[in-house]
Amino acid sequence: MTFEEYRAQDACGLAQLIATGKVKPAELLELAIGRCEEVNPELGAVVYKRYEQARAEADAAPAAKAKAAALALAAARAAVRTAVRAGKPSAESPALGGVPFLVKDLALHVSNTPLSCGSRSYSGFVSSHDSPAVRRVREAGLLILGKTNVPEFGITPYTESKALGPARNPWNTEHTPGGSSGGSGAAVAAGIVPLATASDGGGSIRIPASCCGLFGLKPSRGRVPLATEGWGGGVAEGCLSRSVRDTAAYLDVVAGPAAGDFYPTPKESFSAALQQAPPQGLRIGFSAAHPLAEFGAKVHADCRTAVLDAMKLATGLGHVVEEIDLPWTSELYERDFLPVVVASTAVEAAEAERVQGRRLRSGELETNTRLMVQMGKALRADVYAAALQRWNATARAFGEVHQKYDLICTPTLAEPPASIGRFASPALEELVIRAATSLGLTGLFMRVGLDKIMARRIFQYMPFNPPANMTGAPAASLPLAVSATGLPIGVQFMAPMGADQLLLSFSAQLEQAQPWFARIPH
Repeated sequence: MTFEEYRAQDACGLAQLIATGKVKPAELLELAIGRCEEVNPELGAVVYKRYEQARAEADAAPAAKAKAAALALAAARAAVRTAVRAGKPSAESPALGGVPFLVKDLALHVSNTPLSCGSRSYSGFVSSHDSPAVRRVREAGLLILGKTNVPEFGITPYTESKALGPARNPWNTEHTPGGSSGGSGAAVAAGIVPLATASDGGGSIRIPASCCGLFGLKPSRGRVPLATEGWGGGVAEGCLSRSVRDTAAYLDVVAGPAAGDFYPTPKESFSAALQQAPPQGLRIGFSAAHPLAEFGAKVHADCRTAVLDAMKLATGLGHVVEEIDLPWTSELYERDFLPVVVASTAVEAAEAERVQGRRLRSGELETNTRLMVQMGKALRADVYAAALQRWNATARAFGEVHQKYDLICTPTLAEPPASIGRFASPALEELVIRAATSLGLTGLFMRVGLDKIMARRIFQYMPFNPPANMTGAPAASLPLAVSATGLPIGVQFMAPMGADQLLLSFSAQLEQAQPWFARIPH
């Protein structure tokens, strides 16, 4: 098999070739490794390589296992067809055994493999166990060839940590692949692997999907077992892929409750949901209005056009669309979302101290991260609790919108992928932050509102993502558009809590109507 043939298949397609004996896992693994060695020096997507372990795992799969996989795949497809005819979901899922795969280097533990969380504070740390989702990945036979780049503690919508260096967008290396799953997005878009893990606490699956021309679904809260509870319940584990069916197949592998889950959800077959079209005449409410317009923020014309074109596409498929106002204001970001993020960042730093067994040294955290840690420590408990209560109120407000609309559509980002270094603090601001953190003046920094001014720069770029994390509802970015400069643009769709199957089915319908799989960077 050539690399071009490898890249022409999604993960399910590669799994089918393995299952029918047309290609061996070891052959696919070498293609993935070769591609990584070719493009990764420029992209910075993969930050830890476990090639030899993956080779051993590929060689350990005997021919009998491949034959069993073929029989299992045939049985799974028969079960799906039977389930569809009966109108019931199937518990079976397509096999993904032998497909090259990458894991995001944040929170997810891979046994005997370094974990950095994008931070110097984790230097030397090696995971002693597999996280629940990783155990399921291994059981499915996916071959983990490495770990992908992330910003420090996953707190930014771009991937430019001091510890790991920047990840770059394969479409244009002067631009970001997004964050915090930027390394995974860059790796999948560049064709290293067809599928990689991603996680999303404020858009970190959907943002890289938009920046890299990929499909990215943030599942409903509790769908996939978490490595650790994060961001007030806002974090969800998922993946980045080039096809809707790959994401469905991956969820079939990793979704479902694990022992002790805080938000357990029932096991469902997501691949089965793709075997039939979504209900006719879905009601879709859309908005391309910027939630922070009061501060002069605007949605880029290309992003607004992407939403309007998506609504034309949906109308042509028989759905009913209507422009609506959505229940968000600037307070949702600065008053409600930001306190939970800074408090959680303080917890992340405390965890780094725990794994190191000592206090963190100067320079082990980036300047802005150190500021957020101090802000988190200074935050009053009642302010944090009130913020989480308002998360519940936001969930109720969006739930009311979903009483009338099956889906909500917005841009994924307010503009095309940002350039590398775009959000770096200016020199004077950096000096002020260093002084505030060194002299213990973080409280004053917050009282004069400098924290909100800094945060606003980020939220103006990604205002459409946090609400789905606050509500727990599923949301997906679909690669439906390209900017005037040739960069990918995603369109976001949100569904009611628990309606992941509906969102996948609808996404597959749009994918079939306006295919994106063949649109790749070169």
